[in-house]
Amino acid sequence: MILMSNSRDHSAAIAEDAPSLSLGTGSNLLRHWPLSDVDRRIIAHLQEDGRRPFVSIAKDVGVTEKTVRSRVRQLLNSNIIQIVALTTPSALGYKAGALAALTTDPSVSASKISAALTQIDDVDYVVITTGRYGIFAEIISRNMKTLQETVENQIGKIAGVRSVELFPYFSLFYQQARFFMRGESANGHSGVRDEELDHIDKAIAAELSYDGRVALKVVADKLDISETQVRTRIQNMTAGGTMSILAIVNPMNLQDRSIAWVAIKAKGGESLRSLADRISQISYVSYVVICAGRFDIFAEFVCPSNDDLLDVLDQKVRQIPSVAAVESFFYLDLHYKRLVPVRSEGRATRPSTIVDDPDL
Repeated sequence: MILMSNSRDHSAAIAEDAPSLSLGTGSNLLRHWPLSDVDRRIIAHLQEDGRRPFVSIAKDVGVTEKTVRSRVRQLLNSNIIQIVALTTPSALGYKAGALAALTTDPSVSASKISAALTQIDDVDYVVITTGRYGIFAEIISRNMKTLQETVENQIGKIAGVRSVELFPYFSLFYQQARFFMRGESANGHSGVRDEELDHIDKAIAAELSYDGRVALKVVADKLDISETQVRTRIQNMTAGGTMSILAIVNPMNLQDRSIAWVAIKAKGGESLRSLADRISQISYVSYVVICAGRFDIFAEFVCPSNDDLLDVLDQKVRQIPSVAAVESFFYLDLHYKRLVPVRSEGRATRPSTIVDDPDL
């Protein structure tokens, strides 16, 4: 479910000595798991820049480079993080998306229902929440036909699901998946915007969506273009806010957190795109979609505390003149899967084609 607007050199994001790291053979589901302080500090670096050299991370964290390599290897193999390119889903072949709001039978465990939802290929984000809906599930699909089939033939048939209210996306307007930030670097980060990429940029983004630290020469050889062209296009995409390379992680791994979906009903006087842009500039926002249905916009906020979330809602969101109504849904649990490119028979997987750095 994001980009750099800070002053550091964007060339660092594609450093040549960034070793390629295996994504393993397991599920794309990111695990919620207790983390050590060292792990959190390493993840913070990789959320800023997924290709940051390990020697630089080690120097700042105060451990050896070997320790950083070992810890990152374990975090990857455990599916606690995945280092990938974050970009608009359309760049990976997905043309339809929606948030499915489920009411459930109280006699059936919400955890059991959410576990069944995570087994559906087109479901990438499942939240157990409070409020009028018991569960939210994000569906990212090849087209509206396959999205409808997912709802009717899979979600609707899960035991315990009473009803499904669908909020189809007009635009996945904004993504910002940096949750583990370091000091001043937590400020001023912009995210990935929903903009169309040309076919070469899409191909580069697709390769990096498997392994964000893959050698640029490998990407260039596969796409039959020059390494310089790959490097330049990555720099342009990251600087332009259409792609970010980072470690994605389940935000439930934050030590202190208050996370919520915030549903917004708009009123006249401002376009939905303009309102979505305003919301995307509010602190702690991580995801903004413009949708159809009883709500016009859904925004995800990842805050350090309930007080911070209340301040965001009361002093920021509700103060926007074109906001007519706000409804919030606290996260109780979250299942988060990374997106991988579409292939003709469904979602692609690439469990073992990425070559590890021999020093790892």
